[in-house]
Amino acid sequence: MKNTQRNYFLILLLLILLSSCGAAPHQWHGSPYSNPKEAPEIILFDTQGETFRLSDQKGKVVLLFFGYTYCPDVCPATVAEMRWVFDQLGEDAERIIFGFVSVDPERDTPEVLENYLKRHNANFYGLWGTSEELEGIKAAYGVYAEKDSEDPENYLITHTARVFLVDAEGILRTNYSFGTFPEDILADVEYVLEDQE
Repeated sequence: MKNTQRNYFLILLLLILLSSCGAAPHQWHGSPYSNPKEAPEIILFDTQGETFRLSDQKGKVVLLFFGYTYCPDVCPATVAEMRWVFDQLGEDAERIIFGFVSVDPERDTPEVLENYLKRHNANFYGLWGTSEELEGIKAAYGVYAEKDSEDPENYLITHTARVFLVDAEGILRTNYSFGTFPEDILADVEYVLEDQE
């Protein structure tokens, strides 16, 4: 009898302890912002000539990348990783946006951007603006981009290679340097999608 009472007591104690322990906070990947704030506004044109405002995308999770279509390595690798993330999400991929902001408006016309991105995912957004329009946006996100040559046709651009994660409330949560495992990005995206439900 005493053993039975003792077992009941231990089980009850265990249940109380478990109920008082909440789920561990999410461990963000990449470089999370210690004091997350609303993402800086982006107003550019998509490949159909329609105005794209980041603030209009609330309700969806947004992944942003600043790159260019003539990039020989980092940009195509990043776009391929974003395609992988979207593929893993299945139907939930409809709840996120990948925006590829071109830092090479002279060569990356809307048509060039569209053809480049649709090889990976027809729903990816190619975002275009003039050099002047891009300056404020790049500064707000801490993005560096500079040509390595004065040749108007043949040049590379040294640029910041980071993906920025904006949650469905429009809050800039974290960013990922090139080389971050796509599984880590996927884990954060899945977390914000679950948090939205």
